[in-house]
Order: sequence, then structure tokens, then C-alpha cells
Amino acid sequence: MKGALVLAWVYGIFTVLYKIWVSIGTGWLGWDAHAYWLAARGDMAYSRSGGEVDAYLYSPAFATVIHPMATLGWPLFYALWVMLQSSALVWLLKPLKLRWSAPLFLASVPELINGNIFILLAMCAVLGLTKPALYSFALLTKITPGVGLLWFAGHRNWRSLAEAAIATLLVTTCSYLLSPTEWDAWLQFLLNHHDGSPDGLAGLVVRFLLAAALVLYGAKKDMAWLIAPAMVIASPIFDFPVLTLLTAIPRLSLGSQSRTDQNLRVKVPVT
Repeated sequence: MKGALVLAWVYGIFTVLYKIWVSIGTGWLGWDAHAYWLAARGDMAYSRSGGEVDAYLYSPAFATVIHPMATLGWPLFYALWVMLQSSALVWLLKPLKLRWSAPLFLASVPELINGNIFILLAMCAVLGLTKPALYSFALLTKITPGVGLLWFAGHRNWRSLAEAAIATLLVTTCSYLLSPTEWDAWLQFLLNHHDGSPDGLAGLVVRFLLAAALVLYGAKKDMAWLIAPAMVIASPIFDFPVLTLLTAIPRLSLGSQSRTDQNLRVKVPVT
């Protein structure tokens, strides 16, 4: 464990220094966050493919939700976005001791600089266990990380599944009524780029099936922490930043331990 801790610190510090060096060299901060800011301000063109500058790939609903923040200028929006994600990251890593949480926070700094939504999706994985409606966030952005919903199927908790489905349907309906043209454009974009994943449609399907099996196994064994790696595997683009989803593991493990302790108190009679 000492060796792993040293490696975590070395990796975290190296990651921060490397990202700072790249950012200074390119002069670009908030690669993904800037696309969200533009989309929320009306530039929701789905003509850009993933990886292009200012490519917005999510549903119009997400842009609508962050619109109040996007009325601010870009520097202030970006500062608030980083603060929001940093706060979420601190909360996710809080169950760990500082000597572990600090290097893991450092390792996530590149994601904070890019401003993608992986930290928020990690938070969704944790809170979604008790508030399934929050999974609508995953389904209306990156879509496939919504595989975590199969946790409820594994527990035959159809009520929670229905809650998530109804919430997603309500958000979709309201958003469509507000911006039907943008929704038609997004759906057309998904159809035209269904093989946009680096490993193609076939690879994405295989990864999603593996992720689904992992979540169902985790539900059977009450190992909620498996939801995080399953979301990583199911991610549309399977690359380094996606690993930030693993920051959900400390909170998910804490929840599993609490349920195990509760079951033991129920099964073991007090003497």
C-alpha cells in the first residue's frame, strides 16, 4: 500500500505539471466547457464532430439547464464551472484519508481544466442510487453511462427504474417543446454519427454489454462500486479523461458498506 501511495502521488503531480505545460503551450483552457458555454448561449450547431473545437454533442436539455450560468462572460462562467466541479470532486473523495484523496484530486486536475462532465457523472452515479431521477442527466448527455440504471434491474427495483424513465421523459418533453428544431438536429446528429466512437459501433455495443453485465453482477453481490468502472467501459469515447468517473468509487463503496452493516444488524439478533 505504501508503494501504491507513492505511485499515486507521483502520478498526480506529474499529471498536473504535464497538463499545465500543455495548457500553456496551446493557450487553451476549458476545451469542453467552452463548447457548453457557446451552446447555452445559442450556438448549438451539431455540425461539429467529437474532438473538434467547440463541438457540442449533448441534448438541448443540458444547454437549457446551464443557460443561467452561460449568460455570464466566458472567464466568469469557466471559473464557476471549475469551482462547481472541484466541490463535487472534494465531496466524492471525502471518504478517503487525505494522503489518498489529495493525489487522486491532483490526478483529476486535467479534467477540471478541460471542464468536461465526467466528475458530475461520477456524482450522478452516487446520488442516483437513492434518487434515480438524477440518471436523466447521464441519459441526456453521454447516454451510455446511464448503464448504471441496470443496478435497479438487478435488484428488481422496477419503481426506481420507472422513476428514472419518467423523469427523463418529462425533461425531454419540456425541452423539446422549448427547442424542437435543436432536438431534431441532435437526433439527426446521433443517427449520422452512430459509429463515431473510436472503436466503432460494434466496439461500443460490445463495451456496453460488458458494462451491463458488470453492473448486474455488482447488484447481485451488492458491490455498488462496480457501477463506476462499468460507466467507464460504456463511455462513448473510451480514453484517459473517462477514468475520472472512478472518483465515484469511494462514495459508492461507502454506500455498499452501509447496506451490508444494516443487513447484519437485521439478521443478527441482539443479545
